Amino acid sequence: MKCSKVQKKLSAYQDGELKLQEEEEVKSHLLSCRACSEQYAELDRVWRTLGEMQEIRPDPWFYRQLVRKIREPTEKRLFPTLQKVFQLLRAPLTVSIILIVGVLAGTYLGGILARFDLLPSQTYPAFHSQEALFTSMKAFDPAPPGTFAEGYLRMVSYKEDDSR
Repeated sequence: MKCSKVQKKLSAYQDGELKLQEEEEVKSHLLSCRACSEQYAELDRVWRTLGEMQEIRPDPWFYRQLVRKIREPTEKRLFPTLQKVFQLLRAPLTVSIILIVGVLAGTYLGGILARFDLLPSQTYPAFHSQEALFTSMKAFDPAPPGTFAEGYLRMVSYKEDDSR
């Protein structure tokens, strides 16, 4: 018999629940296999230790309360299905509420802060000319003027005159 099969049957062997032939096979394997016999000895030691432990006695009302809870109908609650739905949605609902409150608070505070002049040294022109508008639109070019990208493109596209 292989170790894996013996190890699965050790508890039943200890309890005397195996058929006579299986019991003999496990017994002969334990005599020949050190690993399995050590595992059986450990199982036996744990079982004896558990047998020596003191029994824990529940309080006198425990069994009455247990029986009452078992017999108590679960349909007593007003909307048991609705309560289960709320239990399932508790975390997503909480996150949604926090998100909504955060967005509303951010919008409110943003509106308040936008009314104040936070940078008094910054001047705002009263109007823009058409030329200033087109110049400011160059910021959206693939390589805006004055950036590294513009310098790189100029360097790559530089051609030396062949007329020398």
